[in-house]
Formats: sequence, C-alpha cells, structure tokens
Amino acid sequence: MRICLVLLILISATMVSFSQENIKGKIIDNELKYPLFGANIIIKNTSNGTVSNSKGEFTLSIPSFPVILVISYVGYATQEIIVEESSILEIKMIDVPIEDDHYIIVYDDTPIRVTMPAPLMVLYRRQLQRDNDIAITPALNRVPGVYMHSGALNTNRLTIRGIGNRSLFSTTKIRAYLDDIPLTTGDGETTIEDIDMSIFDKVNVWKGPTASMYGAGLGGMIHLQTNRNWSFAGERFLSSKISFGSYGLVRNTTDLSFSNKKNTVNFKINYNNTHSDGYRENNEYDREGITVLGKIKSDEKNVTTLLLNFKDVKSFIPSSLSRTDYDENPRKAAFTWGNVKGFEDYEKLLLGVSHQTEIASVSKYFLKNKTSVFSSFRNAYESRPFNILDENSQSLGFRTSFDLDKMDGHLIRPFPSFTMGLEVFRENYKWQTFVTNDGTLGDNLSNNFERRNYINLFAQTFQEIGEDWSLLAGVNINRTNYNYEDRFFADSVDLSGDYSFDWVLSPRIGVSYELKEDMALFATVSHGFSPPTLEETLTPDGAINPEIQPEKGWNFEIGSRGKFQNKFSYELTVYQMLVRDLLVAERVGADQFIGINAGETRHSGIEAFGEYLIVDNLNKLSAFVSYTYKDYEFVDFVNGDNDFSNNKLTGTSPHHLNLGIDFKLKQGIYGNVNYQYVDAFPMRDDNSIDSDAYQLTNLKIGYKKLFYDKFLIDIYGGIQNIFDEKYASMILINASSFGNNPPRYYYPGLPRNYFGGIQLKWYY
Repeated sequence: MRICLVLLILISATMVSFSQENIKGKIIDNELKYPLFGANIIIKNTSNGTVSNSKGEFTLSIPSFPVILVISYVGYATQEIIVEESSILEIKMIDVPIEDDHYIIVYDDTPIRVTMPAPLMVLYRRQLQRDNDIAITPALNRVPGVYMHSGALNTNRLTIRGIGNRSLFSTTKIRAYLDDIPLTTGDGETTIEDIDMSIFDKVNVWKGPTASMYGAGLGGMIHLQTNRNWSFAGERFLSSKISFGSYGLVRNTTDLSFSNKKNTVNFKINYNNTHSDGYRENNEYDREGITVLGKIKSDEKNVTTLLLNFKDVKSFIPSSLSRTDYDENPRKAAFTWGNVKGFEDYEKLLLGVSHQTEIASVSKYFLKNKTSVFSSFRNAYESRPFNILDENSQSLGFRTSFDLDKMDGHLIRPFPSFTMGLEVFRENYKWQTFVTNDGTLGDNLSNNFERRNYINLFAQTFQEIGEDWSLLAGVNINRTNYNYEDRFFADSVDLSGDYSFDWVLSPRIGVSYELKEDMALFATVSHGFSPPTLEETLTPDGAINPEIQPEKGWNFEIGSRGKFQNKFSYELTVYQMLVRDLLVAERVGADQFIGINAGETRHSGIEAFGEYLIVDNLNKLSAFVSYTYKDYEFVDFVNGDNDFSNNKLTGTSPHHLNLGIDFKLKQGIYGNVNYQYVDAFPMRDDNSIDSDAYQLTNLKIGYKKLFYDKFLIDIYGGIQNIFDEKYASMILINASSFGNNPPRYYYPGLPRNYFGGIQLKWYY
C-alpha cells in the first residue's frame, strides 16, 4: 500500500563544481517540525550516502544529476525522491507504526533528544514492547528517575524523582494526558494503568515541573500519544492479537483501520479485553475496552481529530500484607479484604474532539491554532471491609493553543517561535459511603458532593541564539478551587465549604549549547506545584482547613547528551529539587486521611542513560544501561511531636539500575533480555525499617514476518523473573496498625511466570 509522501519545493540555486555536484537539505518531522538526527540518505542502488546531523541537515556529494535519493529514519516511511539539480531540500518524514514491518526502516529510536533543553525521554514501541504488553510499569521503570510501584493491575503508584511517593494507593502530583485529554482528575490523581497499551504508540516522560504547556505538576508529566500520522498514510488493516500467561492471564486486542479513497477520512477502532485470575487470593481482574480514533482532513490547512475511549473494569482487591504473611504465605489476601471479597467495579468514558487549523501565513511567519473539547464520565462501586463506597464523576474541559512559527530561510524551527493558550477543567464528583454487612450494602453513612475546577494559562517561546545556543522558556499560571457540599442530613451537622488556592505562577527556562554536531550541554530551572486533594484540606472533624497550602518546589539541573557515529548515544543529568510545604497524609481512621504541611525536602540525584546500537544489513543489536542515584532527605520535617529532619526520604530507593540487550534479525527473529536492580529504602519516616533490595531478570523472544506484502505474523513468548526472586512490587509506606494487628507494608511481586502470544495482521 503506497504511502503518501510530502516533498517541499526546492528552494536554493544550483551549486556546481568542476569535479562534483552537491545536494544540501534538512530532514524534519512532518507534524511537529523538529529535526531528525541520524536519518539515512543514500543514492539508490549504491553504497554512497550520509546521515543528517543534530539539526537534521546533510550535505551529499554526487557524480552527476539527475539522481534518486532514498531517505529512511526509524518509525517513518522510507522516501525515494528524484533530484535533478543542486538544491537545498526540505524533506518532511511521515511516521508509521514501526511494529508493522510493512516498511523497510533503519532503526535509531533512542529515547534521548540531543538538543532538547529539558529533562525529556521518549519511549517508542521498541521500549514499550520489551515485556508482555499488559502494563506500562516495566517500561517506565527503565527510565532514569522514574519508579512505578505495582501492587496489582489496578493498584499502582508512579513516582518521578521522589515526587508522589507519599501517596498510598494511587499516583498523585504527576500529570498525565492521552493526546490532549487529561487523565488526571480535578484533585490531582492519575490512573495511567487504565489506558490499554494497544492504544498508544509513544510516551513522552517529562521529569520534574518542566512541561509548562501541560500544567506544572511537581513530579512531571506522562504524555501518552496515539500514532499521530497513521491517518492520511493510506493504511488499511485488520489485526488481532491474543496473549496468555501464568495465573490465568488471557488478553485480546483487535484493531481495524480504514479510510476513504482519497485518505482524507481515516478511522481506527480498537477492542481490548484482559483477564487474570491473579497470583493472590481475591485477586481476579477483568478489563474490557473499546477505542475509536478518527481524523478528518477537510483541506491542507484543517484537520479534525476524534477520540472515544470506553472501559469496564472489575478488580478484586487482596490489599497489603504484614511481614509474617509476606514471608510465609504471600499468595493470601489480607484477612479483612479476603473475608468480604473486597473489589472495585467501574466504567469510564473519555471523549475528545480537536481541530487544528492554519490561520494565516504572512512573510516568514505562519499562525496555527489547535482547539480541543474533552469530557469524561466515571461510575464506580467499591466494597471494602470498613464500608462500601459508591462514587460518580463527570468532567468537562476545553483547551486551545496558538502557535506562531517562523520560516528561517530553508530551515523550519524544531519548536514554534511562540505558543500561548489556556486549559479549563471542571469536574463534579459525588460519593456516598454505606455500612457493609460482610459485603452487603447497609445504611447510608455519608453523602458528599465536590466541584473541582482549575484553569491553566500557559506560554512558551523557543529561540535559536546564534549557531550553537537554543533557549526554551515557558510559564504556567494556575488557579484551583474546590467546593464541598455535605448532603448527609441524618447527623444534623453541615460541613460544607469552599476552598480556593491563590494563583500560582510557575516559570521554567532551559538552554542548550551544542559543543559539536552530535553533543550538547543543557541546563534548566523550573518551578512546580501540587495542590492537596479536597480530603487533605479537611480537619479530623470533616471541616475545611484553610491553612493547607499546595506543595511547591524549584528544580535545578545540568546535563549533557550526545550521539557518536549514529551508534552510541548517552544522557547524563545532575539535578536538585527543593520542595516546601510538604503534604503529609495522616490516617485518622480506616477510611479517613487528613493532610498537613509538615516541612521541606531536598531531592538531589544523578541520572544516566546509554545505548549502543549496531545495524548491519537490517540486522540490529543494541545494548542499554539506565541508572539513577537518589539522595533525598527531609530538610525540615516536624510532624506533631516527631522531628524527622535530616532523615532519608521515605519510599525512595537510592540506587536503581537497568541493563538490557535487544536484537532483531532480518529473518524476523527478535528478542531482548533485561535486568533490574532496586535498592532497599526506608518504609517509615523515622527510618526505623527498610524494604528489601531486589533484582529481576526477564526474557522475551519472538518471530515476526510479512508475507506477500499483505499478511503479518508475530509469535512471541517470554519469562519474567527468571531466577524466581522474592520481592515486594509495592510498599505501603508508614503503614498503620489497628488493634493488635501488625502493620501491613507489603504487596508481593510475581514469582517466575511465563507469557506468550500471537498476532495476525492483514493489509487490505
């Protein structure tokens, strides 16, 4: 199936010499306009060629005109163009799903961006599919500075540079988006595990408060992206993938992609279903979902994007275990949760419509706008040992941004010269609790209603300063407020109230200096904040405490990135984050937590990433290393009568190491081996008890082949935790004990387990 390729107008005069002719050009991404470093440019049917530099530029000497050039880059459709005279070219590359093998592609999908003046790492399908494709957790845990605890498929806690580790059962203080739709609730809670991995093709991981156009979350931002350019590429296919594994794991994903004859209307429908019996008692999990992605191109200047994502989840909850139970019987459920067969059951719907248009083009500048409207609905029921929770939420949001870009001669800048916009979000959240009679619904205990609202104003500018310097600066301005209504009238006590935070200004600035074409230094300074949840603003009596403030912090870092001969790439970063008004969630009841601002923390660390890549006649071998050193401590932390100042930060491993080898042979055989080491860390603020260090080794091998340019088959299998290491995949920090029962810190990780699967894909 032919890919539609876009070639810009030849824009420079012929350059002639007596002995040879020269072709110059720049290779860029078709949609985001950033330069593509390491793209291969060769003269067809010869070995004569070159690669693009860190600015996407190249110069190629040829014996004579005309000549056919073949341009290829990982994840993009290979192009062939005819050049009839010495020229300066602008070549836009259209990305394609790299897992298809429907196109011959030279791989260079390293996670780093050499000249990016910000702490960003990018995960492509190669990084996302090293595992069993069930959860994103292993892929994120290979990113320096990132660690995701996973107590079960529905119980996760993501931390970035130590931010978010004080949350107990979920991810907070880290924002997430699916394309332009927020996955973060109005009070800052994120559940990226809800999104099936078959839906997105790329993940941008922003570490620290640096993604100003998507809020200023103190920990950072996870941006899940559906394949941006699958539409208008003329792809039509039907695909089905079935996976299976230990402990009753069965998963199916089916995709249908279709378009009209002109490729101006494209749709992709995804259905996914996951079931697991679970390793532990009361651990069964079921998730079923459907996603519709659509793009409609009315003309060259206007594109409309549609997204619908629905999921239905029911998951039983084994909860955490005491040390004795963890050592002696890790497969059991916590007694109280197992006794009532505790579970959560919810449905969730995401809807979004975006329209992008080029408003005007004057002289060297052009102005674009992208506007999105999005909404979500969630209906949930959770049966717990202490009560039953019935909750419902609806949200509605609006996002618009204006990009002013500049054509600088024959170069298109990697970022818009200036971007500004706003995002408005409103969420209505209703919840009631009921008496539980061994899992049976009893009398009403509470009836509550919250309105959660925020507005984000953002602006960003990119400037190239001279030949070697780049500046990327931005600002985010946020206003968050909560409105709480106590609708439980049986106790004759009304705890209703409003809470609004002051406007928070969060600037960021980053600079990059190119030492040479394949090496750069960068430095960033950024500010971020994380508001407390409404529950954290309540007093033990349930009234709103107006003294609670958001956590705020400054992040400082310097680093270097580089690539050598398109084989070795690296990133080294040194950073320090200073956080004040640290929010501490105190448990004052089985289902009640209150927040206090208890002090300050300092997060100092070193992050390193390296990858060596060898490509020989479409055979590929690569090795990577990812390492994080974390020296985090409480600077000033007084909680009641306890002074924890100068103690190590709870829940953060000081050393985190990943090693791995990937290979792919032109015959279709592929695979990887990866190793992870997680050091011990304090489980209580007083540093009186530590977790156990652990190490895991995983293996995956497969065979993928395209037959007759129509049928793709992919067969794979693997082993996780090859050496059967005993470890806790999630720790409940500062776990409380009730009655004479010991505290329950531990969520047991899976012992040695197996998985396999097959994918069949038909291009029609």
